[in-house]
Amino acid sequence: IGCGTLSSALCMDKVRSHKLVSLEGITVPKGIVIESINELERARLFAKELGYPIIVKPIKAGSSYGVSKVKEEENLSEAIEYAFKFDKRVMIEEFIDGFEVGCAVMGYSKPETGEIDEIEISGDLFDFFEKYNLVTSKIHVPARVSREKSDELKEAAKKIYLALDCSGFARVDMFVRKNGEVVFNETNTIPGFTSHSRYPMMMKAIGLGFSELVALLIKKAIEEG
Repeated sequence: IGCGTLSSALCMDKVRSHKLVSLEGITVPKGIVIESINELERARLFAKELGYPIIVKPIKAGSSYGVSKVKEEENLSEAIEYAFKFDKRVMIEEFIDGFEVGCAVMGYSKPETGEIDEIEISGDLFDFFEKYNLVTSKIHVPARVSREKSDELKEAAKKIYLALDCSGFARVDMFVRKNGEVVFNETNTIPGFTSHSRYPMMMKAIGLGFSELVALLIKKAIEEG
């Protein structure tokens, strides 16, 4: 049950997934890829053009490993070197001024969604420590958005899910800018799946308990997969 090899590889690669999603008319963050610390000057010029803060992250990594929010140029080199510890390619990306949301999606050619959740953070990033400990962060299910915005996010998540050839189940992560614009972040093809993880909690919010969710995913895989 779950996404195949091609889909999982696409979703892990932030550059390729962003390109495909942008073809669906969904906004993605502006960014460039560097393959060596020798491209630092190019990164500096791009960051200056974007304006600080910016995000520096490995192209292929999960759980926010190697991700930094850089507020000043003097910290850019260190952030890039850190990201290169996790991948051979690094993305310099615009910082999205807004908040992060997620959408649990399941199914095949006609995907369905759970409720939208919202991450409320008090620090700079929803990093590895916060993702697994929630010391200062909170997860709101459903997200604190209007019904219209929630519906828009669900439709965007389904489009992204299909564009990236997802199947079975996946969690689509997005941002909502302060002006309301939806921006794609990434798709997690193996989201956390304990009874209190984000994916099951989004499904619980529409009435699917953990056991029922697992049974439904199996049923859909047999009938539609």
